[in-house]
Amino acid sequence: MDWILRRLRRRGRARSGLVCYLRENGPIAYAVDVFGADPRGRADAMLSTGLGWYWKTSAAPERAREWTELTRWSLAALLADLAVERDGVKPDVLLIGIDGQDAPSEFGDARVAGWIRAFGAAAPGPLHAVVIRSSPDGDLVFVAQQPPESIRTLLQAWAIDRDRAERRAYARLRGQSLEDVARTLRSSGVGS
Repeated sequence: MDWILRRLRRRGRARSGLVCYLRENGPIAYAVDVFGADPRGRADAMLSTGLGWYWKTSAAPERAREWTELTRWSLAALLADLAVERDGVKPDVLLIGIDGQDAPSEFGDARVAGWIRAFGAAAPGPLHAVVIRSSPDGDLVFVAQQPPESIRTLLQAWAIDRDRAERRAYARLRGQSLEDVARTLRSSGVGS
């Protein structure tokens, strides 16, 4: 009986702390602590993808940040946003990776929500990755099931290996799916 219980307990744990939320069509999600151990190295890996990266934070009004492009100059601001903690709670951080040439001069929540909806439906568009830090359980990284080379290289730099991940159904992301993020942005955003 002890042998059976040990086997069941072992099977219930993630093999590597990495969970992959799969679905038939559209992007998949990886649950992993992206920025915990080495946020600077992880952000440097983002900068070397050739994509345009932008982030936004939600926090108390005095600490909230609107859409900001990630560059070598703004890297310190991203790292500061990732390190902020008040009463044990970190603010939500949303990062997107888009084709650099598709970057508009003005960003708004409504525009990003549209990109996320199209990305979630596997429609062509500029968006290639979405990273969400919104829970104490870790970050969520959304990528296409067959991502472009730049995203495959990024996943490798972040030690995200689909073959080593515990697999779960995408439907288990209730409240944290791409569709939920798009709805939240759409309801809060007024920009184009």
